[in-house]
Amino acid sequence: MKKIIILSTALLCGIGAFAQLNVLKDAERTMKKDKVTMKEVVEVVTPALTNPETATMAQTWYIPGKAAFNEYDHLLGLEAFNKLPEGGKATMGTNLLEGYDYMIKALSLDSVPDAKGKIKTKYSKDIINTLVGHYNDYNNNAVSLWNLQDYKGAYKAWGIYLDMSAQPLKFKGINVPADTLLCEIAYNQALAAWQANDFQASLDCFIKSKDMGYNKKNIYDYALSVANQLQDTATILSLAREAHALYGDQDPNYISFIINDYLVNKDYDNALVAIKEAIAQNPGNAEYYSVLGIIYDTQDKRDEAKSAYKDALNIDPDNFRANYYYGRALYQDAYDASDKGPSDANAISAYFDANVKPLLEEAAVYLEKANQIDPENADPLKLLENVYYSLNDEKKLEDVQQRLKLL
Repeated sequence: MKKIIILSTALLCGIGAFAQLNVLKDAERTMKKDKVTMKEVVEVVTPALTNPETATMAQTWYIPGKAAFNEYDHLLGLEAFNKLPEGGKATMGTNLLEGYDYMIKALSLDSVPDAKGKIKTKYSKDIINTLVGHYNDYNNNAVSLWNLQDYKGAYKAWGIYLDMSAQPLKFKGINVPADTLLCEIAYNQALAAWQANDFQASLDCFIKSKDMGYNKKNIYDYALSVANQLQDTATILSLAREAHALYGDQDPNYISFIINDYLVNKDYDNALVAIKEAIAQNPGNAEYYSVLGIIYDTQDKRDEAKSAYKDALNIDPDNFRANYYYGRALYQDAYDASDKGPSDANAISAYFDANVKPLLEEAAVYLEKANQIDPENADPLKLLENVYYSLNDEKKLEDVQQRLKLL
């Protein structure tokens, strides 16, 4: 009985394999039809893609891959005569992306050694020639997919172009452009991943572009933004150090990233060394003095902090940070002065007018200026709310509260 059961099972497997081979024949016939779509071929071949008997055959994947590029070439011809149907651009992008996947899968299965170790292939030459013939199409269609807001597709298309560019021996015949162009394509790929909210892929591509030679300021700014989204502190610090060496004289934010890392780790000595070195290199940079003041504030050295903020304001009266933090320091002075006031009720009013009120009024000037510089920032308004409350100025208090509601 067992032998009969085993024989029956074997027969069933044989029938299944035969059926799948017929599927492949049907798919191949469909693929060779004029103007057939990749989708039509995939519908026919799908059972063979998952069947164990045929899923490891190069032919199974080559057929839909070939159909994809055939449809792409047909649509490309229509585009040349301005006869591309609606949605044609998106279809062409799908053809290239899915066609590549099918062809690469077929290539991996076609290049298999036989029992003697000799490589025998049937489809590899045509696969390579097909991909090489569409090499530049991947870059061109990435732009089209970007314009269609298919950012995932654009990211993948640029990735394929870069992968092929990195393998000129495998894809013989491609005219690989200079590294200056390739690094820009990697940069575009990073932007596409960013638009698709794939922050890790975006950061990886920004770094790849940078390592390939792209070192314009914007790549550091964007990469730092993405790294910040990922809270990748190690990468933030590394990028900030590189950027500061190249563009520190143009943008103080890089030194801020570096110093912030020191402050997080409570390494105040190195934070001071870093900012003082930056000031020595560029003494006319108001932001550097603002950062110096913040470091002193972190160490509860308010007098030194105020001096640094004043230096910043002398250089740039419209510096937001200097106005805000100097105003905040004056408010803190007023708060401390109030705490030291007399307990005698008869003397409180005179003490307030002489020692506290002037500090609050001066603080209000700088905080109002900070709000004027950056109206969307709520921090100056929150402090002004306390200042005007302490001054018992109901009109200005209501005005500030109204501005806060509008944020």
